[in-house]
Amino acid sequence: MEKELVDYDFQSQKLEERKEKIRGISKMEFDEKFHISGRPEWIVDLFLEVDKFIMTGLKGRVRKDYLESYIKYSYDGLLFAYIVIRKGENIKVWAKIPYSSLGSIPLFVRDYEPTSRRVGVMITFDDQREFLQAKEAMLDVTFSIIFKAFQAIISRKRKVKTPLKMIKKDEMIKKDEMIKKAEMIKPIEAIKPISLNISVGNNGDIEINLKIKKDQKRILERILEETILK
Repeated sequence: MEKELVDYDFQSQKLEERKEKIRGISKMEFDEKFHISGRPEWIVDLFLEVDKFIMTGLKGRVRKDYLESYIKYSYDGLLFAYIVIRKGENIKVWAKIPYSSLGSIPLFVRDYEPTSRRVGVMITFDDQREFLQAKEAMLDVTFSIIFKAFQAIISRKRKVKTPLKMIKKDEMIKKDEMIKKAEMIKPIEAIKPISLNISVGNNGDIEINLKIKKDQKRILERILEETILK
């Protein structure tokens, strides 16, 4: 019996498998249990201490969101820290703060900007014995860094543009008067008369007869206002 030929598209099948996986993940709801399930006790305890500090110690409108890969903390929509506890036998805390601004930094804190291409440091706890021996000091460093990252976000939110100054009605009137005065000080254009006759009477009076074009009448009036009639 002849074998039936099947047109098998490997790439299409893989694409469909990925789509099904994404659809499945999108229906999942992530929570604290999802992240700490099966983790070592010391890692769970450490996470709970850091989480408590962020949610109750920072005294702000901090929002916590559980995602598949990490738990993120934000203030008014701006991310300032996240925790990863589902990869390997360690726990990592990221904080949005320049590494260079921290001064003297212990080895468990490193600059994460070259890796993520955004400002931030990564605090890594991967040695249970080391952590238990220096727990208080390591937590103090961690809390201090998170607090600085949080304060930087708050400062950024508080920066507002200087409001426009309202102009009072009397100030507007004064401004209009100044504009009018400035227009009046404009230089007077020269008049080119068509004819000019000057005569002196027997009584010593001088008579001036000036003939100009019609469109120069206003200029002549200004000359008289600024000289003879002033």
